[in-house]
Amino acid sequence: MAAMANTLFVGNLPFNTSDDDIALAFAAYGCTSAKMQYHEDSGRSKGWALVTVSTDLATVAEQMNDTDFQGRNLLVREDRGKVKKEPREPRAPRQQGEKPARKPRAPRDENEVVPENNIIFVGNLPWDVDSESLAAFFPGHIDANVQTSRDGRSAGYGLVTYENVALATDAITLNNGMDIGGRTVFCRYDRGKTPKFNAAAEY
Repeated sequence: MAAMANTLFVGNLPFNTSDDDIALAFAAYGCTSAKMQYHEDSGRSKGWALVTVSTDLATVAEQMNDTDFQGRNLLVREDRGKVKKEPREPRAPRQQGEKPARKPRAPRDENEVVPENNIIFVGNLPWDVDSESLAAFFPGHIDANVQTSRDGRSAGYGLVTYENVALATDAITLNNGMDIGGRTVFCRYDRGKTPKFNAAAEY
């Protein structure tokens, strides 16, 4: 869905929120349309809506972001449109009866210190959260992807990339313990990823 003029993204909504509930909340800003977003396959709410208003978007976002709505703090910003997903390279066909080779997993050191980097691991995600929904909770990111298993289903966690370590650190501080779809997610620096940032960007 492409971004529309004077359209806001409104996130962290209870799943039972209706279009009328949102329209009423934004009525003071000249709300002309309020549409909750749903998963096409299951019909379940994504927990966010697109709201069109006649008032300046920056003004509405400043006044409504982080305000209480039915016991949750709203996430309000200008709609950026649909997140583009990079196409995956096709896998080489496997011979009949051939099983993929598995690499032995080394035991993890519980005292391991994860180095600071610009990629955030976001765990304990609801199974119906996709990359587009995840991206909405992490403004200012470069890339946000929910990781999937071989059958295409969510693995229950995502990776969010920022331009530099400072932005990633701020995002961890702000979002660790945040409620997404009724679950408390945890955010930390990603393990096993080499920082992909320009050191000069932090100064």
